[in-house]
Amino acid sequence: MSLRSEKSPARWMALYFPFLPTDRLKRLGAAPGDAPLALYAKTGNAFTLTAVNERAIAKGLHPGMALADSQAIFPGLVVREAEPEKDAQLLDRIAAWADRFTPFVAVDQPSGLFLDVTGCAHLFGGDEAMLEAVKAGPAAQGFLVEAAIAPTPGAAFAFARYGGGVVDEENLNAAFAKAPIDALRLNAASAALLKRLGLKTVGQVMNAPRAPFAARAGEHAMRRLDQALGRAREALIPRRPAPPVYAIRRLMEPVIAIEALMTVTEALCADLALGLEKRAAGARLLRLAFYGVDGRAREIILGLSRPERTPKVLLRLLKERIDKAAGNFNAAFGFEAARLDAVEIAPIEAPISDLAAAPATRDPEAEARLIDMIAARLGARAVSKISVRDTHAPQQRDGAEIAAPPPHDGVMRRPVTLFPQAQPIEVMASVPDGPPLRFRWRRILRCIVRAEGPERIAPDWLKSPGAPARDYYRIEDDRARRYWVYREGLYGEGPRWFIHGLFP
Repeated sequence: MSLRSEKSPARWMALYFPFLPTDRLKRLGAAPGDAPLALYAKTGNAFTLTAVNERAIAKGLHPGMALADSQAIFPGLVVREAEPEKDAQLLDRIAAWADRFTPFVAVDQPSGLFLDVTGCAHLFGGDEAMLEAVKAGPAAQGFLVEAAIAPTPGAAFAFARYGGGVVDEENLNAAFAKAPIDALRLNAASAALLKRLGLKTVGQVMNAPRAPFAARAGEHAMRRLDQALGRAREALIPRRPAPPVYAIRRLMEPVIAIEALMTVTEALCADLALGLEKRAAGARLLRLAFYGVDGRAREIILGLSRPERTPKVLLRLLKERIDKAAGNFNAAFGFEAARLDAVEIAPIEAPISDLAAAPATRDPEAEARLIDMIAARLGARAVSKISVRDTHAPQQRDGAEIAAPPPHDGVMRRPVTLFPQAQPIEVMASVPDGPPLRFRWRRILRCIVRAEGPERIAPDWLKSPGAPARDYYRIEDDRARRYWVYREGLYGEGPRWFIHGLFP
């Protein structure tokens, strides 16, 4: 199973890049790789070092030192101006690469990452193997990286910077007690206070009386300690929201062929269906990602018209998208991992059948799957449906008979039969701003004996700006035939007359 289990104990991985700014310049060729290198920025009225490489540290230099002092200590120091924006962009790209291991990746500025790897280690052969697999990627790109796995983000942060490796729940307290005070991620004021009190290790803080210690060192230090030991929850903001259900597969060897990708996708659909079934839900929006050896991810997005969790249906729809997108994958080195996310889910409610009812002539489920198949093949914009809306404009109705209940007073306000297109009539006599006295329709002259109106119906000014208004009349001739006619335009503007419907 490649699904995260709700009952699995929490496991967090922290990555730490101690020389990220200098490693970036080294990869770009903007600084010699074998010389002491330091980055500087203006702080207040002086220039100070913000980052140094290993060779500069060996010469006694460190971040926070004045630039002039560092150059006096080592005249051969190579200096470059710091570019924190580019460093942040680089860290975000590394975080995007880490998505192949887990959907929950949080950026810990300025030089770290947090990965929620709960239930993922078995895909790599255990915690140790997974730790080495994650570290191998940045290391191959020339970045020095330290990593650790622990039950909490705070503990993983500490061990990534002070020791590394894998720490279990049973050994957490003993191992964490040996870490220095800086491992607690304290703010500057709390860290300075603890050091002035002579406390050097976390163990000394753990063994101190809590009430007076909290009063002196502040709640910040106690909260950080509780978070690291799992006594208090810590809220981390992921780089992008983690899906409610997902499935992930790590491949033994990189694959390129579409047939191999479909085999992986089939396994992901089966895994995802199990997770959706536990939630009694179906997927409304899917995201399928193939992670290339080149560090890039190729994603396919699939929206569904109704919640779905049947593996065969999901596979068939994803296959349409894969066949369409495969030409743009450009996977020269192959893919090493894949993940299928149910980005949006919705409950699936079993329909209640009426045994006494006649069998339905429509199958809404089949219709929905047909719509999804067409959308997957041609795109969502290629699928549309009629939206029925009320309108005041009679010309927007069809010519079918109107199946409406009779009015309470017995007077029909609208004709039973409405013509698809209004038919012109020749008015022989009319009253100013009133109904016609006689008109000719279909070569027959008709004399009006009764009339009611007018009812002015204005056009849709958004869709038909400038169109003339219509004055409708219900009229009856001398043979008791009733009509629905209208005048288009005002009386003094040479109006035209039309018949639009017939009353019974």
